[in-house]
Amino acid sequence: MWHLWRRSSATVLMAAFLAVALGGPATSAEVSPTTLLDAEEAKPWRGVGRVNIANVRQRSMCTGTLIAPDLVLTAAHCVTHPRTNTPFPPGNVHFVAGWYQGKSTGHARADAVAIHPGWQGRQNMRLEGLESDLALIRLRAPLDAAAGIPFAITIPPLPGEPLTLISYRRDRPHALTHQPDCPYRAIIGQMLELECPVTYGASGAPVFSLADGTPRVVAVLSAMGGRGAAQAFAVRADRVIEELKALLPTP
Repeated sequence: MWHLWRRSSATVLMAAFLAVALGGPATSAEVSPTTLLDAEEAKPWRGVGRVNIANVRQRSMCTGTLIAPDLVLTAAHCVTHPRTNTPFPPGNVHFVAGWYQGKSTGHARADAVAIHPGWQGRQNMRLEGLESDLALIRLRAPLDAAAGIPFAITIPPLPGEPLTLISYRRDRPHALTHQPDCPYRAIIGQMLELECPVTYGASGAPVFSLADGTPRVVAVLSAMGGRGAAQAFAVRADRVIEELKALLPTP
């Protein structure tokens, strides 16, 4: 059903994860200033928020997406320790919906975090190692519709149809970046190759299909590419979302 470009591991680039420690120097991938959404333009996307990790030794940010009032989809490497690969304590994981210039539409801490069972950590940076870079956060309390409208998940379209990326980037962390018409080159295994510029902070960001005018999540941004490869890689979400939900402990 899908166009699958098969490549050996040797020919697939080593990718760079996009989680970012707050306070470090910014790294930029050029995007048009017009892609930065103001408060009014961001309202339809307020279900996309920042995933913040905060404790005495760690402060970092990624992007996450509400897929239910109490469930946030993001990348596994955003919520696991970079050296030990263990999940951060749920109390240190925050989801901030609709963040714009110091204000949010809603905030909740995590109650539990489910990591894709195939996730092997940041040490495995070849493309096949990214296929499990997914996590699901359950919030302590559901967010209401004023905080953010959850997005549905669907199967990716055929390569060639432009997709839309919505993210919080380290070079513009206080407002959403909207990248429409993001070229979508291929599916390799569970990974979508994208040709839109990305940078740190955008890990976990949703990739949307707007095939019928309604945004639906098809993938989660995992890594940026290197020389001779796509600019970004995203993990398709539809095939494992029910498995991730089943991994969450009973409340």
